[in-house]
Amino acid sequence: MFETNPVLLKKLLDDVEDCNIQLPDFQRGWIWDDDRVRGLLASISQGFPIGAIMMLESGGNINFKCRPVEGLSGNGNPENFLLDGQQRLTSLYQALRHKDSVKTHDSRGKLINCWYYIDMINASAPNVDREDAIISVPQDKKIKRDFGRKIVLDLSSRKLEYGQHMIPTERLLDPMDWLFEYEDYWRNNNVRHPKGDPATLRKEFKSKVLENFSNYSLPVITLKRGTPKEAVCTVFEKVNTGGVSLSTFELVTAVFAANNFSLRNDWEKRRQDMHSYGVLQGIEGVLQGIEGEQFLQAVTLLTTQQRRKQAIANGTPKDQAPPISCKKRDILELSLSDYNYWADEVQKGFKEAVNFLHGQFVFAQRDVPYNTQLVPLAALYVELGKLSANAESLLESWYWSGIFGERYGSAVETQFALDLEEVAVYIREGTQPRLVAEASFVPERLISLRTRSSAAYKGLYALQMKSGAADWRTGKSLSLAIWHDENIDIHHIFPVAWCKNQGIPSSLYNSVINKTPIDAHTNRIIGGQNPSSYLKKLDKEVNNLDQVLKKHWLEPRLVRADNFSESFVKRGQEIFELINKAMGKPSVDGRKAFKDALKSGGVDDVFVW
Repeated sequence: MFETNPVLLKKLLDDVEDCNIQLPDFQRGWIWDDDRVRGLLASISQGFPIGAIMMLESGGNINFKCRPVEGLSGNGNPENFLLDGQQRLTSLYQALRHKDSVKTHDSRGKLINCWYYIDMINASAPNVDREDAIISVPQDKKIKRDFGRKIVLDLSSRKLEYGQHMIPTERLLDPMDWLFEYEDYWRNNNVRHPKGDPATLRKEFKSKVLENFSNYSLPVITLKRGTPKEAVCTVFEKVNTGGVSLSTFELVTAVFAANNFSLRNDWEKRRQDMHSYGVLQGIEGVLQGIEGEQFLQAVTLLTTQQRRKQAIANGTPKDQAPPISCKKRDILELSLSDYNYWADEVQKGFKEAVNFLHGQFVFAQRDVPYNTQLVPLAALYVELGKLSANAESLLESWYWSGIFGERYGSAVETQFALDLEEVAVYIREGTQPRLVAEASFVPERLISLRTRSSAAYKGLYALQMKSGAADWRTGKSLSLAIWHDENIDIHHIFPVAWCKNQGIPSSLYNSVINKTPIDAHTNRIIGGQNPSSYLKKLDKEVNNLDQVLKKHWLEPRLVRADNFSESFVKRGQEIFELINKAMGKPSVDGRKAFKDALKSGGVDDVFVW
C-alpha cells in the first residue's frame, strides 16, 4: 500500500518546481510565518530532521483537483499529490528556489514580503545559535529602525551582500558562482577579511552549512495509486488534524513524565493561582495571558543565568561562558531539578509583576501592552528581590522604553536575555541597558496610534492615568477604585460625529491625541455633541471643570471654543513630552509633525505659536 524512501531535498524541490508534486485543492493555503521559515532553514543547515513527507501517487481511483504550491503555476497532471508536508516544502521552495521575495507573515500576523540570507560568519561560529544566523530582510533588502530613519542593514546590491558576508538562501543549492564572486570581491578589497582569507570562510561555510543543504534527504512515504479512497482520507485526516505541531510545553511535559512528574498538573495549579492574583470582580486579571510556555521561559532565563554565573565564578572568561537564553532548545534542556528549583520563585515573580503593573495603572488583561514583557519582568523580580523607590523608578524607565520603543513584538527571546542581565546591572550600578539607550518615539507615531491593538496605544492609556488624569466627575486623580467603579475607558474628546460634520478626517479624530480616559457616565453626556455644548452640561455637575481638563492635557479655552486644530497640536506636544519623560528622554518639540498632519488632512487653521 505504501513505500518509504529517502529523497534528496534538491530532487523534491525540482519536482515541486516542475509541478510533478502538487497539492490537493482542498489543502489550506501556505500559512507559515517568518519565524517558522527561519527555524526550518536553521534545522536543515545543521542536518537536523524536519519530519517525513507523505504523498499519494496520481493516476489511481482518487481524482483530486490539484494546484501547485504557492509561487508556481502549472498543469493539472502531477505525478504525486502532497498529503502531508505542504508547509515545509512550500517554505523551502519559497526560500531556496523562488526568484522573488517570500510573501509571509510576521509574528503579529501582518503580511510581509521578505528575502532570506545566511550570515556566513555567524553560521560558521561554534557558539552562535544557528537561527540567529538566518536573517530575513524586507522587500527592499534594508532593515531600518527609528521608524525608517536609520538603516541598520543594507543588502540591496551584490557588493553589499559580499561585504557583509550575507549569502541569499536562493543560492544555497547552487552556490559556487556567488562564492567565487564573493572571494574576488574580498581579494580586490583593501579591507582585511575577518578570516584573513575569504577562501577560509568559504571552506568552513561549505563544510558546516552548504553540504547539509546539498546532501539533505527527507523520508518520503508514498501511498500507491491503488490505495483505497477510505484509507487515504483517514491518513490525511490523522496527519493534518489542526495542522499544529507539539508545543514546547508539551515536549517538556513528555520529558518530565519520564521522572513520574506531571508538568501539566503542576502548571494548572500555578496557573489558577497566578491568573486569580490581583483580579477585580468581573475583570480579567493581567496575568491571564500568561500560559505554560511563558512560565518555562522565565524558569529557563534564571536557570541559564545561574549556569553562566557559575561558569564565570569558576574562571571561564565572560565571552566564553554559556549565554543567558530561553529559546526553544534551552527550554528543552531544562531538567526537572532546574524546574523545581525555580518554579516557586518564578510564580512569586509573576505576582510581583502584577503589583508593578497595577502601579503603572494596568489593571486588566486587555490593557497589558505586551504579555511578552511580563516574562523578563517576573525574572527580574526573582533576580533583584525587593526594590527600593529608586530601583522601581529605573525599572519603570525600562518598562516604558520597551512599550513606546515597541520592542516586544518579535524576536523576544533574545530581548528577554538582554533584559535579565542588563536591567539588573542598570538597577544595581546605573549603566543603561541597550533597550533604554536605543528606544525612541517619534511624534508621527502619536498620529498613527488609533486602536487598542497597539502596545503603545495601551501604554499611553495607562500612562495618562498614572500621570494624574482626573476623574471627570470629581476632579480627583484616578485610582484603582475609581477606574473600576466608574468604568473608565479611553474615549474621544472631540466626538466622532461632530468631527465628521466638520470635515475632519478619521486619521486625525481617531488618533490617540484626541482620546483620553473618561468614565462611562461622562461619555454618555458627551455623545456626539461639540465640546462647547457638552462642557456646558458638565459645568452643572463638575466643580472646577477647567482644572479637570488641564489634568487631561487640554487647554480649556481651546476646547470650549471647539478649536480642534490648535488643541490637537498643543495636546499632541504635551502627550509627546509625557512619553519622553516616562522613557527618561529629553523633551523634544514635535509640533511641526502635528501641524503637518493637520495640513495633510485639510484642517490647516492652526494658530501660530
